Amino acid sequence: MNEDGRFEVKYKQNKYNIYEFLNNHPGGINYVKPYEEKDVTKQMVEHQHSKAAYYLLREYKDGGRHKEKDQQEDLEYLVDWDKPMLSQVASLGTKYKEWVISPVDRNLRLFGNPVLENLTITPWYVVPSVWVPIITYLIVVGSRKYVQITKDSAPIMPSVLYVGLGIVLWTLVEYSLHRWVFHMEPSGHSKVMIYLHFAIHGLHHKVPFDSRRLVFPPFPAAIIAFLLYKIISLMFHDSTRILVMAGGLTGYVIYDMIHFYLHHGTPNENSYFYHLKRYHNQHHFAHHDNGFGISSMFWDKVFGTAIYLRKLNLGIKW
Repeated sequence: MNEDGRFEVKYKQNKYNIYEFLNNHPGGINYVKPYEEKDVTKQMVEHQHSKAAYYLLREYKDGGRHKEKDQQEDLEYLVDWDKPMLSQVASLGTKYKEWVISPVDRNLRLFGNPVLENLTITPWYVVPSVWVPIITYLIVVGSRKYVQITKDSAPIMPSVLYVGLGIVLWTLVEYSLHRWVFHMEPSGHSKVMIYLHFAIHGLHHKVPFDSRRLVFPPFPAAIIAFLLYKIISLMFHDSTRILVMAGGLTGYVIYDMIHFYLHHGTPNENSYFYHLKRYHNQHHFAHHDNGFGISSMFWDKVFGTAIYLRKLNLGIKW
């Protein structure tokens, strides 16, 4: 790998500098390194690279993707990347679904208004900074109310159990939101649904390497938290609903931190996160309609949407 920021490979006689992609490659650096300055056409076919992989490769072509001859196959000509994207996506119509699951390696601007734009950009550390104090407050208040109602002088174990229940319930909420809300299929004729889909999740599939958009901004997260609390209030009462809510929020924070780590972390082989990272990469680049679990694969197995990873002869190093 050259120190000048170049790592070239050849594909169908064209050169591609994939240096910026090396740390994000689902197959890891160690699978790619042997092919520096070599032709990878045969290897991409043999390793069954997805349509998304071929599309993403165009990002790194020497001279830029705008010099592609087959412009009709390149959906980026349908939008202007120098302008806010949210105002453009509805015009894609029936092409929207294909475009949004065809990844590019860029940062995306959602709004033209700088205030609105900044509200959509969230560094990973904002999530625990906002929610951990709230979780702590709910646990303290919930435990005190539990003591007042039950006269139990040792509320630690019940509090732990209810918080733990909330964490478990979150894993189901996480799966349900990701599958049935984030991955809803908007009609190409419904501009409102396209806007909504793109704003809440579609943009993440379009620009999966944009680190500013990997965790949920506090405002939409607060809306989901409010709805979750209303549901919990129907199932639990008094102190228990506060403790279960604290657990649900804890599960959410864990989920968001795991999601960020799966995109930018380098887990060791055979670790839990190593398998989760492989799993999530498959969801992004090959199996968009499966693999909805982020922090756990459990509900995918329950609902029949699990992705089965093939065994590798060599462990992946990111």
